[in-house]
Amino acid sequence: MIIGKFHELKKSEEGQALVLAALFGLVLMMCVLGTVNLGRAVYDKVQLQAAADSAAYSEAAIEARVMNFTAYTNRAMVVHYASVMAATSYLTWIHFMWAGIKPLLSVLRMIPYVGVVFNIIQQVLQALVTFLDVALAALTPLLSAANLVLYGLQEGAWWSVWARLGRSISPQAHSGDSAAHPYQPIWPVLIPRANQAVFSETRGHLTMPQNSIETLKILLNSRDNEVQMARLHMVEVANSARQPWVAYGDRYANPSPSPLARHFRWKIGCVQAGNVGRTELGGYAPGSGLFGSFQKAPPQIWSGQRFQFATDCVWPIGKRRIPVFTFIAMDQLYAATSPYKQSYFDVWSPSGLVGKGIVLLIPGLKAALSAAKAAANRTKPNPDLRLFWMSPYVYFAPRAGARPGISFSGNNNTGPLGNFAQPDVLIGLRYQGRDYNREPGASKYYGRRFSWNGKGAGRGAVDFRYTDADWPRVPGLPSGLQILGRGLNAFSAAQVYYHRPGEWREMPNFFNPLWGARLIPVVQSNVAATLRFNNPLFTQYLMH
Repeated sequence: MIIGKFHELKKSEEGQALVLAALFGLVLMMCVLGTVNLGRAVYDKVQLQAAADSAAYSEAAIEARVMNFTAYTNRAMVVHYASVMAATSYLTWIHFMWAGIKPLLSVLRMIPYVGVVFNIIQQVLQALVTFLDVALAALTPLLSAANLVLYGLQEGAWWSVWARLGRSISPQAHSGDSAAHPYQPIWPVLIPRANQAVFSETRGHLTMPQNSIETLKILLNSRDNEVQMARLHMVEVANSARQPWVAYGDRYANPSPSPLARHFRWKIGCVQAGNVGRTELGGYAPGSGLFGSFQKAPPQIWSGQRFQFATDCVWPIGKRRIPVFTFIAMDQLYAATSPYKQSYFDVWSPSGLVGKGIVLLIPGLKAALSAAKAAANRTKPNPDLRLFWMSPYVYFAPRAGARPGISFSGNNNTGPLGNFAQPDVLIGLRYQGRDYNREPGASKYYGRRFSWNGKGAGRGAVDFRYTDADWPRVPGLPSGLQILGRGLNAFSAAQVYYHRPGEWREMPNFFNPLWGARLIPVVQSNVAATLRFNNPLFTQYLMH
């Protein structure tokens, strides 16, 4: 009976798949464990890349903030210059009107009964002129000094960001890691220096001290081309911020009929009379020497008002406009002292033989003009000086190129920045080789090493770790010269960009707060070009 059972078992085919199931179960288990291992490594890589992206974007966003701050403070400087021009234009108009009204009031106040009223009017107007003179004399240096304070804040912000870029690793680069397994920077000295250099080159020079020294030369009106260009930019922007009335008296194409307007015109037949006015900021060509240039070529605000009586009747020499006489009032704000001690002057001048003849023929005209000149002269500031200067300001140094260049000329070991000199920042992070089996609790959940020795059926082993065997190495280079670190590596680059909504063609500048940040491909960054990484050999490993 028992022997019969053995014969049945010997002939039975049940259970033959068990052996195959055991063999395939081993393979399946190794695949599953291998997938878990790969998933852990991919998760670490994703976390590492996210941390690099976060750090790069954060640094670029901080750079964008300081550029927007620069734009806001530059606009504040422009407002200050425009305010001084506006105050000067009002003062010029008051001086001009006072010089014409004062002689008339001097006569009218001699009339019995109503003379008292005209005397009070004269005293009020004279007090107003004096007040405006004193107010402008005080306002101008205060606003000029305020611009110097704004410039100091600009430089402080730029130096602060520049120093931050010199750190080996940004705090945002630690998002996603742990205290036991922190992320480490790749090339902790080289990359921060390249980030600082690209940030500095936004202003034209490789280092921040060079930028600060060049910018400070604006105050001294240096002969450097960059300084002169920066001064001209500020002059043009400030003049463009003037109100039309300040700039040219308004109604330029259609003069007002009112003689109290800054720009008016009367015309009867071939005889015409009228006012024109203009106020603007300008400067002289720079002088020679450090202090000579400051004294001999200051910035200046001109503000003038002119009354002209002329005729264009047909004369024997042909039809032409002949000025009979002209009365001019002008205010000028200078910087520094000698030789510019005269801050305000006015001139009346009968023009040509006709003008002088009219002055002689009209009784009392010469005396009236002399009285007007004397009245205007009495309105000159005392002391005869209104301090005004053009403050330094942080300006943008654009480069008309989309791709970065490499150059070793002069003291600059980098070429012109790409992306029109809009700066970018590069972050490199690495994660050391990691053995998941040594983590706390790994043996309980997922960290148990699995191995099997089936002898004739084969052997197998799997564990959760990546080691130096996974190190992306450049063949032939020793360990100390390898490009990337042991374990996982991640690079990220972010760019500061300028964009006016709906208009991409506007050149970047530091007068409009339109700067933002965005991530960009690593190999397209200026920092990568500065480090010579924009070539196929490095690209292969940077993208590892």
